[in-house]
Amino acid sequence: GEPPLHACFRPPTSQMTFSSTLRLPLLACIVALIANIPSFAVACAPSDVSILQDAAYTDMASTWIQTIEGTPKEDRMAVFSAEFRLFCKSEPMKRAALKAAIVYRAGSEAYVPKESLSELVVLGNSTGSYQLSFALPEAQVPAGEYKAELSLLGSDPSAAPLASISLFHSVPLITGRHTEILALLVTTAQAYYVATKYSAVN
Repeated sequence: GEPPLHACFRPPTSQMTFSSTLRLPLLACIVALIANIPSFAVACAPSDVSILQDAAYTDMASTWIQTIEGTPKEDRMAVFSAEFRLFCKSEPMKRAALKAAIVYRAGSEAYVPKESLSELVVLGNSTGSYQLSFALPEAQVPAGEYKAELSLLGSDPSAAPLASISLFHSVPLITGRHTEILALLVTTAQAYYVATKYSAVN
């Protein structure tokens, strides 16, 4: 089988001569090294990269916290998550060390960087699937497009991103207690309508 990588770099011991060191399975070592080179090691220009979005998720998450006064307070966070795959010239990009910078815009306005989300780490697995997630307090998340610009870790920040993925967030017009009141009004109106129809029949 292939030797472990550390065996390829092991220095000769006092009992080993230079000639015996050369007897190491050099070809197997080379194969092992090549197998451990990520598929993105060869430079891939942004124009050669394509992205396939497998899933996108945006929602509001609520937790209740106790205030100093002892009264409960709702803490709402906007949660964003996306799963995707990258391809370089139609070949899957696996094990790439990626980062993401989030930019925002409303409508057709220019994108504005979200300063607190400029160096997001992107998770990946051996199959070439990647995931990024982030959350922001409700007060800091206006409705609009939140675009994740993807690039390799350690790359020049001024360089063009390899690819991007967009997530869209909308702010509900009615939230919290107002939703409960609206639901009560709708239920009351429906009950009144049914009672009116029943009285008319009888």
